[in-house]
Amino acid sequence: MPHLREIIGKGKMVPMCVPLPEISSVSWSSFMTGANPGEHGIFGFVDMMNGSYQYRFPDFRDLQIPPFFDELGKRKIRSVIINLPSTYPARKIPGVLISGFVVPDLKRAVYPEYYLEVLKKFGYEVDVDATKGKDRKMELLSDLHYTLQVRKQLADFIWNRENWDLFMFTITGTDRLHHFFFDAYSDPSHQFHHEFKKYYEEVDNIIGDFFEKIERKDEFEFILLSDHGFVDINQEVYINPILKQNGYFSTDTFDVTSLEDMTEQSKAFALDPSRIYIHLRDKFPRGKVNQNDYYRIRREIKNLFQEYRIGKDKVFRKVFFKEEIYSGKFLDHAPDIVLLSQHGFDLKAGLKKRIEHDDTHFKGMHSFDNAFFYSSQAGLLSDKMSIFDVKKHIFRLLQVKI
Repeated sequence: MPHLREIIGKGKMVPMCVPLPEISSVSWSSFMTGANPGEHGIFGFVDMMNGSYQYRFPDFRDLQIPPFFDELGKRKIRSVIINLPSTYPARKIPGVLISGFVVPDLKRAVYPEYYLEVLKKFGYEVDVDATKGKDRKMELLSDLHYTLQVRKQLADFIWNRENWDLFMFTITGTDRLHHFFFDAYSDPSHQFHHEFKKYYEEVDNIIGDFFEKIERKDEFEFILLSDHGFVDINQEVYINPILKQNGYFSTDTFDVTSLEDMTEQSKAFALDPSRIYIHLRDKFPRGKVNQNDYYRIRREIKNLFQEYRIGKDKVFRKVFFKEEIYSGKFLDHAPDIVLLSQHGFDLKAGLKKRIEHDDTHFKGMHSFDNAFFYSSQAGLLSDKMSIFDVKKHIFRLLQVKI
């Protein structure tokens, strides 16, 4: 990545931590607001509907704190936001918003409406079909190249058409690449080693082009960041089967299809990827755990996972109670326990699984402590960042008081 190497030499790149769980919906929501999930209200890609065990998918309307580009707009600062996850459905902002995944309906992913026809003309796709990564890998790689090229063409069109103060372009293809091809980079003999490098060369060219464009301006700032890091996978680990094996989770059927199959004897259950909820009375329909037993059960479950091993390998790096990592008025909605695994152990709720861990076709998994942040204004950066700090940094660059 020669362009990136040159750009880093003109600024500063530092490690960055992200919130838990280390997934895009939580990280990008924290990025947008500068707030932790207990304040902005987004704890995962799925949540539970009030009064039932049915899933719902939180979206942009569930974000409880305005994103930074709304705040900038009140100060007459215009933003272009392209492909930012967790911004669906798009709403009116001072500038342009093209929502990132998850997007059920492209018509509701675009503001202003004018750009819908532009997207259709370009053949714009919000995301690739990641299911191809299991057994149609070349198709997935082809789709990754296509969506990246089209997204850049759209960005160039908007760059020249709009009067903007802040321009944001999110590349999500690297995430898909890492999930299915992470082992290809380090192995020159790997079937997809060249394809992996080729995609990163494309990304590098895009970074270089954006930097060259903005460097032409008299005053400019340039930042890069990731919403989490990546590491190799060793095994998938399934939380609900572990809880079940140890007497904390029970179902009334062998073939579990949903949390509706959970019995009132269940003391806890898990939601993806690493969130555990105590099955409290008055909080969940069939919950029977009394408040008096809440802290005891939490401690027992924490001890269970802290000592859990696969063979000789300790699986969990740390087990958090919610108040250790979250704060704010939505703390009651937070998972009661959040698990952080050692690198290599990818956590899943595993509701339908009958075993506690297994091999997987995925090759890469998210990590929370090796995300990165780069700024062309090196003097404003400390040696380590948190994603909660990015909003403040953007406001400093734009000389706006928070």
